[in-house]
Amino acid sequence: MKKNYLLMITLVAVTFLGAGCSKEESSVVKDSNELKITTNIVKPLTKSIVSSFSGSVIGVYVDDVAGANYADNVYHPTTNSTATINAGTNSANPSPSIYINTDAKVYAWYPAIVNELSFPDYSFTKAIMVVDTDDFTATNQTDYLWATPVGVNKDNRTANLSFQHALSKIIFRINTDVNYAGKGILTEISLTTTALDDAYKFLSGNGIMKISDGIISGLTPTSILTYTGSNTLSNTATDMLALVAPAKLAEKASDISTITINLTIDGAIYSASLPISSAYSWIAGTEYTYTITISSGELLINTVSITDWEIGNTGGSIISAK
Repeated sequence: MKKNYLLMITLVAVTFLGAGCSKEESSVVKDSNELKITTNIVKPLTKSIVSSFSGSVIGVYVDDVAGANYADNVYHPTTNSTATINAGTNSANPSPSIYINTDAKVYAWYPAIVNELSFPDYSFTKAIMVVDTDDFTATNQTDYLWATPVGVNKDNRTANLSFQHALSKIIFRINTDVNYAGKGILTEISLTTTALDDAYKFLSGNGIMKISDGIISGLTPTSILTYTGSNTLSNTATDMLALVAPAKLAEKASDISTITINLTIDGAIYSASLPISSAYSWIAGTEYTYTITISSGELLINTVSITDWEIGNTGGSIISAK
């Protein structure tokens, strides 16, 4: 019979800011008016989450900005172009080529395929999928990116594209303390919500991402997110990763949490309410770290130290259920 234990956890929210980690440049000599691409990704993440482009295909769409409602129709191709970004080279050539003859704005996204957008415009959306079950390293979830739109013209045809992450990143930072008597084998992490209103549930399934600002819509509300694997915990904290859809977890920070986090360790289930006072919404492009210590006889709170990320809200509520 499994025993139910209780956790105490703290939360740190971190925003993606600063310079990107890689820059791939192109040098197009075919035509003096051909669009040139440089790229970077805002903040590196992990191996399974996109931190640099290597043989990667991005989508490219160019729209004129001369008239109201883009009425001049200087561009508006029948399909989007793509560009293959290769690490260690200066190659980033849109295909088919795009020639800049007037003021225009460049939109881009990742991942992309040829002819993905038919008769696109600046408001076009890309089909996406957000999973509700994954492993501890976000292997099964595509990291969707969108680029901040940039202006070009016939005298300045280089589009310096800065890509942002459209999903939210969750870190479960877990360790055992010196008094923990078990082997520390973690096999599952789940988040469940008892919220009756779909507005405060998690989101998953098929949806769309707008190429101009990365806003995601059309996903299905769900009450549980599950992450499985096998990881032996120790006194040194181990990070388990998840990519999730941006979601509103409560109306305001002072609301009572409806979310329970459950950890299955050595066959026993440890449970606690997920703090929401510091993060009652998961925001796109933001990292949230939940720090958990497992102990035999008592439950402890880790001190959180974050480097390489700009710290947003810190501290949060410490919730202890008895």
